[in-house]
Amino acid sequence: MDITQLYAFVTVAREGNLSRAAALLHVAQPAVSLQIKSLQSSLNLQLFTRIPSNMTLTDDSIKLPPFAERTTAAVSQLRQQADSLHSNSS
Repeated sequence: MDITQLYAFVTVAREGNLSRAAALLHVAQPAVSLQIKSLQSSLNLQLFTRIPSNMTLTDDSIKLPPFAERTTAAVSQLRQQADSLHSNSS
């Protein structure tokens, strides 16, 4: 599992749609689909159920988005802190 997969998971869970998630993540839809498939394989868990034009979280994965959101938020904070260290050392 990597952070890119978690960003994809959080975005698809929030949007309910691969194409909208891809647009928000600035990547192609097949890339998001591959990230979700890889995460599912890593977790050995089906994360989404496909319904016409949408995706919904499965009963097993419904509790996972808050954990993934906290993880992605922590990574964003780490990046911001590292960026501020670079600007302070100039």
